[in-house]
Amino acid sequence: MDDALTIRLADTESITSYSPIVSKDKRFLLCCSGCDVKVYSIRSGQCVHVLRGHQDLVTSVLFNPANQFQVLSSSLDGTIKRWNFEDGVLINTTTPRCLDSSTPLAVYGMYDLPNDKKHFIYLIKTSGGDNSEEKGGYRFLKQTVQMETWSTADFISTRTMKKLPSHVSIGGKGSFLAAIISTNEFDVFNLLKGGNSLRHRVSNDSNVVEVMQCLAKPTCLAAHPSEDCVAVGHADGKINIWSNVLSKKAKHSWVAWHALPVLSLKFTPEGSYLLSGGHESVLVKWCHGAYGNPAQREYLPRLGAPVAHINSSEDNSVYVTSHLDNSIKVVRNWIVVQIFQGLTRDHLSAGKDAFVAGVNFEPRSGALVLNGLPGHLQFYSLNEDTLLYNLDIVGQNYTSGDSLAHQHNYTRIELVDFTADGSWMVTVERWSGSYSEQCRMKLWFYDTETSSYVLNTDIDRPHQGGVASVRFSMCASEDDSQTIMLVSVGSADRKFKLWRITDSQSDGRKSGSSWRMESTGYYKNKNCLSAEFSDDGSILAVIFANSLTLWDPFENQLCTAFDLKSDIKSAKFCHGAQANYIAIATENDVILWDLLAYSEKYKWEGVSCKFLVVDPLSDFFLGFSANAGYIFSCSGDMKSIDFPSYARNITTAAFTTNKQATTAPHSVKRRVYLSSSTGSLLVVDDKDVAHRPDVTPTVEEASKNRLAKNYQQLTPLANLLAGNLVQQNRDSKAQIDSRRGLAATQLVQQIGETSCVAMPSINTLCRAFIHSLLMDTLPKSKRKQDEDSESEMEVESSDSENEESVLRKPLVDDVSNAPQETAGRRLRKSDVLDFRNAWQKIK
Repeated sequence: MDDALTIRLADTESITSYSPIVSKDKRFLLCCSGCDVKVYSIRSGQCVHVLRGHQDLVTSVLFNPANQFQVLSSSLDGTIKRWNFEDGVLINTTTPRCLDSSTPLAVYGMYDLPNDKKHFIYLIKTSGGDNSEEKGGYRFLKQTVQMETWSTADFISTRTMKKLPSHVSIGGKGSFLAAIISTNEFDVFNLLKGGNSLRHRVSNDSNVVEVMQCLAKPTCLAAHPSEDCVAVGHADGKINIWSNVLSKKAKHSWVAWHALPVLSLKFTPEGSYLLSGGHESVLVKWCHGAYGNPAQREYLPRLGAPVAHINSSEDNSVYVTSHLDNSIKVVRNWIVVQIFQGLTRDHLSAGKDAFVAGVNFEPRSGALVLNGLPGHLQFYSLNEDTLLYNLDIVGQNYTSGDSLAHQHNYTRIELVDFTADGSWMVTVERWSGSYSEQCRMKLWFYDTETSSYVLNTDIDRPHQGGVASVRFSMCASEDDSQTIMLVSVGSADRKFKLWRITDSQSDGRKSGSSWRMESTGYYKNKNCLSAEFSDDGSILAVIFANSLTLWDPFENQLCTAFDLKSDIKSAKFCHGAQANYIAIATENDVILWDLLAYSEKYKWEGVSCKFLVVDPLSDFFLGFSANAGYIFSCSGDMKSIDFPSYARNITTAAFTTNKQATTAPHSVKRRVYLSSSTGSLLVVDDKDVAHRPDVTPTVEEASKNRLAKNYQQLTPLANLLAGNLVQQNRDSKAQIDSRRGLAATQLVQQIGETSCVAMPSINTLCRAFIHSLLMDTLPKSKRKQDEDSESEMEVESSDSENEESVLRKPLVDDVSNAPQETAGRRLRKSDVLDFRNAWQKIK
């Protein structure tokens, strides 16, 4: 058994926790995603690179002020990394330290200084020291971008902030920094106080301008890029424009349109417009100052989810908005031209379990199925790390409420399950109102013609008081034919019900074929919690409080029952050779019960698990509580799973199978995915991260793993190079070299190995490539023999002269062993002479 298991964030982490940035040429979009940085192509919408290397959450990504082809990323692991984002290569790593601390400091953000190509500001959390006036807190520091020569940095202010500043913005051409620090005020730091020195320290808080009181709670702010002006958004939907903020006599004015709290503000690069967004899912553009009347504004409505962050390109031609549903939208000419969608988050489930339906595995597409948009199920591809689609289950429209405290009630999907082959899906949805509630169970069949699930049966109120559990099973009936059965467990009526389709051979498209209830069962008037089918579907296990009952699903007859001392939380059948065992989790113990011997096989005392999940391909099963996890073996072993600080309140888990697993070191056939009540998706992995996709290589490592030598990377260039190296059986080295055009191949390899920053012009590349195809490498004697043989060839017709010739130039290291024949139709002498004459004219 693996004794080095831990839990980490899945690669599907949020891409909207922090503001994204757009490259100077508007080709790439970069965003933080858990412990990684993702690089997207704005044109294609694909993720081209994932920059891995941080060991904790990434808090910000910033373009290197001295080199726009590089980015800096900060993390809570106390490091700042520099990347070549176009090539996906790590350049170096630095651990920042301040003057009063020798230990690594968690970095909570980085901010660039306008018109300063040598420095940037970052925010750290200090632990306090002998040289600090206040013990612990948050501090702003200014640092040089020359990370190779980093030393300890100076504080911008001697003031230590007890709370983490939010919505930090630098304005006035780098003259001040504004940030929201408390619930009713925001502070402005004068970055030029003390003269022209870029690394100055003040002895007091005189550079902290007078605290500016606000009438309503500030929610966000943005500093004007060139003026001493700050725009502050408030919880009541108003926007307060403060001017002359570096003076104690600052003035302010109000503008209002939003009805709900303002979540994000951003001045355009030239400062003529102010962009705002909030819970209305509308992007608003305001005229600012002398550029127009503030009452004049433009709207971009129906963005789908509240706007959390706003950013723009340097030339103000592209706007980027981040939304609470974990999507990023690119706006050009006031039109949404591209959408990047991560794992969908239901923004209306604030304070509730975001994935109430749990983690489910759809065997047909190999996708994770979870709660998505309100009333939808999302199908997320693990292999592609992308959202496949959102399936509308409820069929309702949703609008924002009058206030955050009075949001409209909406129908939530609470339960999902699939058959083993993915041909059927069952969903349970529930709506709760002030005076009534509704519950519906729907059964969907997979239509191969439309490649989607289609509703077959809609059952209103399948149980009184809601449904606690649903499970499918492919059962073998008495005549050895396969039939599909479904069991549903009531959460309040203390009963379970068995359902079966009216036509066992129906695929769901036949008219009149639907699901009906076949029988119902109960036991001693005890509360019914959940039910599970055995591996072959011949046994049904139903949990009633502290009793585990076994039933014949075809006859609905009770076979046996046994009582435990405490209530049963979960029960799962083992699979394969261990199908005679059933794992049981109680409040205090985990038991492995042998159904054949009718006795306990193993008992792990003092281990509390809320639910169990069984590996379908081995004899292992896992148990989880809110903050602990264990892995068990049918041979009696048990190991604990390390839980990091961010893995809390685990609610569900599921095994997934990777159908496209390869022999690559990071390829995994199956994994365990977990969901938490906070909306995080986690994965159980090895401590050495052997199964995680490789960490982004450094420049030195990348030079040793060139694209031309690593044919497992399925890129077009790698396929081209790999195709040139396909060997025929028992071919000699000289014969292979004569077929593949070694000089041209080496040139293509050099193109693939060269960084895009150092790449020459396309004219130079084409000229060198054509020249490599025309190089003469044969001895004069052999070339003369070829010319003599060409002169004896018959003159072909005019039609054949227009046909395209195929040239595979023999080019080998040992020209004496080169074969005289070439692949394909031989090139005529006249063609070669015409081509060379044309080439001389080009030169």
